[in-house]
Amino acid sequence: MIALGVPGVAGAQGVRVTGRVVRVAGADSQPVGGTWVTLHRVTAAGGGPVDSARSDGRGRYTVRAGPLDSTALYVVSALYHGIAYFTRPVHTFGRQVDTAEILAVFDTSSVAPAITTAQRHIVVRRPEEDGSRRVVELIVLSNAGSQTRIAPDSTQPVWQASLPRGAVQLEVGESDVSTEAVTLRGTVLAVSAPVPPGEKQVVVSYLLPRSARELDLLLDQPVLRLNILVEDSAASVTSGPVAAMGLSEMEGASFARFDGAAPDAGARVRIAFGGGPGIGADSLWWVVVVLAGGAFAATFLLRTRRAAVPVRAVDPTALAAELAAIQAALAARDRPLGDEERAAYERRRAFLEARLGG
Repeated sequence: MIALGVPGVAGAQGVRVTGRVVRVAGADSQPVGGTWVTLHRVTAAGGGPVDSARSDGRGRYTVRAGPLDSTALYVVSALYHGIAYFTRPVHTFGRQVDTAEILAVFDTSSVAPAITTAQRHIVVRRPEEDGSRRVVELIVLSNAGSQTRIAPDSTQPVWQASLPRGAVQLEVGESDVSTEAVTLRGTVLAVSAPVPPGEKQVVVSYLLPRSARELDLLLDQPVLRLNILVEDSAASVTSGPVAAMGLSEMEGASFARFDGAAPDAGARVRIAFGGGPGIGADSLWWVVVVLAGGAFAATFLLRTRRAAVPVRAVDPTALAAELAAIQAALAARDRPLGDEERAAYERRRAFLEARLGG
């Protein structure tokens, strides 16, 4: 779920990872003893756990792998209050590094902190053959607290927000949360996955019907950054806290760009479609949305007809790392999984295996 720091890697004949597991609460942290810590070796062909150990009374752990594999990466996981936390993958590149880092875990809460919407990036495509428009959204959720926010029950999500009026046929792209944890309830997008302190990205795709003559979006909560691209050079804003920023040319297509923010809930954004020219129906093209502050960028591959869901380039090592961590988390649990929780794990594992095999 989250990683603070990179574990130390050393050992002439293999890999040794040392570090500490700490529970973070505000500005304080306490060592977490007796927690299973698992080391995973991951390659492009797959991955799996190679060693595990319990942290001692001071939260310290040491786990080892076999002969050093310069083509592999290594990741450490720990399960705390039913939530899996991971370090960032460590690339050895045949080198030996000897540092000790922190694997941070957090208490959970079903009531606080509030999960806020840091950014919403919306891309509206030109009409398809039936007149409907494909819309892609990248949403950045923010947890500014010191606890992992979890859903109180299956009926109450961790976060939710309205999609544009008329939105149908939701599909979930590759996100920082499980696809099963993102659902559409009417025109309300709901996320039920745990959200640790920090940020999580959610990528979704949906259709606006042929009858839609505008993008009509109620901002039912504050949005710190709102960026909208419409593949329609004649699109114009009719209301809402966004301003027209001119046209952006990408891969031969013209996008009208609108940018703004909504510090208060209740604003309504309306952008009228004008029928301006767009890209050819048989082309494949990329739209890159650069997020606030230049910290990172999200790349959407918007496909025509046969593939409506945006996807990011497949990183086999990242997929294998998540798969290995899920398998280890299941094996290390002290109590059996419930039927619903096990089914969710199995669906996610099957998805990752299919992606790796593709």
